[in-house]
Amino acid sequence: MKIGFNVFKKTPKRSDQAHLCALSESRFKVDQFLNSNTFSKGKTLQPRILAICEDSIKIIAGDESSVIEEIGWLQIQQFNLKDSWTEWEIILKDKRKFFFKSDRCFDIHMATDHILDGIICSNKTNDFKNID
Repeated sequence: MKIGFNVFKKTPKRSDQAHLCALSESRFKVDQFLNSNTFSKGKTLQPRILAICEDSIKIIAGDESSVIEEIGWLQIQQFNLKDSWTEWEIILKDKRKFFFKSDRCFDIHMATDHILDGIICSNKTNDFKNID
């Protein structure tokens, strides 16, 4: 009889163990392109903080004095990460667009992806629990 253990046993990745509630909010410092027209990219930059939350994305003033815009996940049509990985945009179903610039745009994109994956998995789990 062989008794032993595998030293190289696979363990779940840390990111796999991160529950949705653990990432209840991720904050990123960004610059927002501003323009009087909300449908096109502006030329002036304003410092902002993007808070990626379980229920929405919040655009917060750079000095954290106020929430400028709160965008629910159902309002969003798509996200775009530009080829340079320093620009990121949110396109809403009502055709408004928000443009941001940051060295961490890839991280922002992945944070939204992680939250959305968690929401989708949570909804699938709830749907299966409700089937009797």
